Amino acid sequence: MKKSIFITATLIFSLYLTGCARNNVNNDIANRDTVNRPGVTRIVETDNSRMWVADLAADKIAGLPEVDSATVFVTDNNAYVAAKLNPSARNKLTKDVEHQIKLAVKSTDKNIDNVYVSVNPDFYKQMNDYNRDIRNGKPISGLFNQISDSIRRAFPDRK
Repeated sequence: MKKSIFITATLIFSLYLTGCARNNVNNDIANRDTVNRPGVTRIVETDNSRMWVADLAADKIAGLPEVDSATVFVTDNNAYVAAKLNPSARNKLTKDVEHQIKLAVKSTDKNIDNVYVSVNPDFYKQMNDYNRDIRNGKPISGLFNQISDSIRRAFPDRK
């Protein structure tokens, strides 16, 4: 009888420790679950600031004839697009293509007010690297600030 109580208590204690180990003391999370925004599969959260990786928007942009691929980060009501145009576009973002990208992003999330688009190859590579790091579960401590700094440099005139 004592042996079964000991085993049960040990099992409960082990489960308790396992559950507590999943708590994140720094309040930094990389969550791959969908949140209450459409087309969002991952979120980066640090000190009450949130940034989403909007895969649905990126997929819609990549579906445009002039675009090869894209990564979209959303913070608050702003979307930041790093797009790679196809070779026929010669990496030149026309007003028409920019408008199509903005419509594609806004069609996936009615909460988006501003869409900022860059086809700069360095910015595109950086945003894809950040996206890959989040997707692969790398520690995100400091990543939020790095992404924010990259966005500020790419879009200094943003609202």
